[in-house]
Amino acid sequence: MNERVREMRLRGAVQTRGVFRDLLIFTALGVLACGVAVIRVEGTRLGYELSRLQSEQNELLREQQALRIELATRRAPHNVEAEARRRLGMVAPSPDRIVRLPSGSPEALEVRASR
Repeated sequence: MNERVREMRLRGAVQTRGVFRDLLIFTALGVLACGVAVIRVEGTRLGYELSRLQSEQNELLREQQALRIELATRRAPHNVEAEARRRLGMVAPSPDRIVRLPSGSPEALEVRASR
């Protein structure tokens, strides 16, 4: 009878080890499946974020181009003159207000140096 009990205990221990091994394998597979799912979800999220950032970049490039055009327009001499008249109240000088300096005079050299 002792032999039978020992054999039954041995079978029970082997079966218990088999159950724990199977449980460990299923747990590992579950963890791996969760890891794969997390990676796929993260990949999808990053894809959407990349798409959003590319759209934002395109929008900013369009805005930059529009600003460059506006800057070129505002820098045009006729626009600068119009803005000076409108905003600052500047007017063209009358001929009697224009003073011509001789080209070699110290004042003319000073004006040239300041440019």
